[in-house]
Amino acid sequence: MNGIIPVITMDENGKILMLAFMNKEALERTLKTGRMHYWSRSRGKIWMKGEESGHYQHVLGIYTDCDRDSLLFIVRQEGKVCHEGENTCFHEPIIEYKIKPLIIEELERIIEERIKEPKQGSYTSSVVSKGLEEASKKVIEEAAEVAIAALKESEEKLISEFADLIFHLLILLKMKGLNINYVYEELWKRRK
Repeated sequence: MNGIIPVITMDENGKILMLAFMNKEALERTLKTGRMHYWSRSRGKIWMKGEESGHYQHVLGIYTDCDRDSLLFIVRQEGKVCHEGENTCFHEPIIEYKIKPLIIEELERIIEERIKEPKQGSYTSSVVSKGLEEASKKVIEEAAEVAIAALKESEEKLISEFADLIFHLLILLKMKGLNINYVYEELWKRRK
């Protein structure tokens, strides 16, 4: 690419901040200063992120892809990334795809731990210890409570009962050796 390489910049939490380009000199300046420098294709010159805004990017790590034709930088971002005042340059959805909430992953991890190593006093461990039949009954009970709350209770009660149902569904999935990704894939097929 004429000595210019695409660069993805990501923060330490895994959020993609921007895509830009570097030439050899921009990379050398970045390595020397520890602050991100890019090649501006439109202006035909090197620029340092934050030189005008004060929103610097401090390099924490550098990776290359398997073809060695692009770079990924992990940075600590000062202030906003985008010149439009956003926290990422990727803030305009074309087709919005919601990534599953991190809490689901965390709950799955905890449930899996409790299945492998039961913990005294853990509600999850107590449900698992009673077996698949009892866990299935708990899902039926929670589903009924969701339906009743939807018809007769406050929004807060409905949300609470819905959370209980999701939690027990996750336990049941994990007890069967499955995870929520199978459910997401199935839901994706039904988007008509």
